[in-house]
Amino acid sequence: MNGGAPRSTGVPEAATPNGAGRHALAWTLAAVVGAALLVVGWSVVGHLARDARIGDGVRIESYGFDLSNLQVDRQWLVASGHARDFLPALDDPEHLAGEEVAEFNRRNRRRPVVSADRVVGVVIAGESRAYPLPLLETHEIVNDTLGGVPIAVSYSPLADLVVVLDRRIDGETRTFGLSGLLFNATHLLYDRATPGATAGPVPTLFSPLLGSAIAGPRAGTSLQRIPGVSVARWDEWLAAHPRTTVARGDEASRQRGRKISYAHYLDAPEVPFPVARCALAADAPGPEAETISKAPAIAWRGKDEAWRVVSLADLRASAGADGWVELAAGSSVRVDPRQRLVLLRSDGDGPAIELLPSMRF
Repeated sequence: MNGGAPRSTGVPEAATPNGAGRHALAWTLAAVVGAALLVVGWSVVGHLARDARIGDGVRIESYGFDLSNLQVDRQWLVASGHARDFLPALDDPEHLAGEEVAEFNRRNRRRPVVSADRVVGVVIAGESRAYPLPLLETHEIVNDTLGGVPIAVSYSPLADLVVVLDRRIDGETRTFGLSGLLFNATHLLYDRATPGATAGPVPTLFSPLLGSAIAGPRAGTSLQRIPGVSVARWDEWLAAHPRTTVARGDEASRQRGRKISYAHYLDAPEVPFPVARCALAADAPGPEAETISKAPAIAWRGKDEAWRVVSLADLRASAGADGWVELAAGSSVRVDPRQRLVLLRSDGDGPAIELLPSMRF
């Protein structure tokens, strides 16, 4: 429809027969009705599409979780602005041998990882695997198996937080998806229905930051964190672990990755979500509601020890001439605050410390 002057028919208005005028009016009314039906149709389709997604982005109650036994302070629990599973979890990704990546990149435009990419590096039972951060940004959760252990590689970009969890709970292997909710500016996961599992109709809500279920049927259940996680440049990870594999996404992952970047957010000082300072520390001060600046850091602890939180800048300042800092007997890190890198080295049979690369706020 044209909102301006009536469209010319090529015939002077005074000479237009009444029948032709009625015919034109009928067509105009039909066009109006058709447009109205089109608008209604799109509204219905949009409504149905929204109904297929759980969570309206604003109201916590719209996400379908039972919060009657919530284990954390509700003031730090907020909707992310997105529905449940707004990014799809990546399940059982394909893997490429690290030693084959360079040749693969030479032959293909769709490169799974390049030298300067940050990767999450995991070692279990002598097997190592890298998960490129660009891939994790497009999924935020990868359900995989490494060294015979079912794991969930979790990345919360708003806190630059990396946590790797053992997916086994009470003898059952769980798969996780994005809840659409945030706690302390970190994403919350929920357990998706799994063949052979006994989850009820209301899913459990898990916090990777706390390593436990915070609401729902399994509230209070702890998840085992996988120790010895690094965030390193791909070329450095490959040099340290030449037999590593690297996880690969699909074409949909690549397309989403071209539209997602947290670089400006991570470089900005503000945190636009309510956070409680040092949520992991046993001796943390009370929650603070004001805006808190963020800085690259790690939280770490040895077996049966309390959590410690230290900035990468402080670690870098205390490094030796070779750039390494010993955190515990047999476990050292080399860090780069500017690129937010934490490469862990173990001198024993395996890393004995839990290490969570993240922002400190």
